[in-house]
Amino acid sequence: MEEKSNKAGNFWLGFFLGGIVGAFVIFVLGTKEGKKLAEKIRENGEILEEDLEEKVAKLQKKGEDIVKQAKKVKEQVVKEIEEKKGATSDALVTKMDEAFTKIEDLQKKGTALTEEVHQRYFKKDGKPLNS
Repeated sequence: MEEKSNKAGNFWLGFFLGGIVGAFVIFVLGTKEGKKLAEKIRENGEILEEDLEEKVAKLQKKGEDIVKQAKKVKEQVVKEIEEKKGATSDALVTKMDEAFTKIEDLQKKGTALTEEVHQRYFKKDGKPLNS
């Protein structure tokens, strides 16, 4: 029962909306006031379209300017990296060499300490154990 009522309600709603749309079309196409309203709507649409085209053109221009600036910055950064690459490479090699030297020294000290501990504390019958 509720389904029939819902279908009938939808029918009447569609019928009512169709009548309103039809009346509006008759008003716009059949009366002087309607034709004036249609002309104002068309004029306002053209104005909005022109404004939109201007804004799109401005945005395109700004986008192109930003891309140009980004390319300049990229070129400058690449140039600076290339210039500093040699100096940085030399400094990096020197620091790495120093670090490896320190690591080798620590390894030697660690080996010597291990040997000393082994000989001092790992004994059997007062004699050091062979490793």
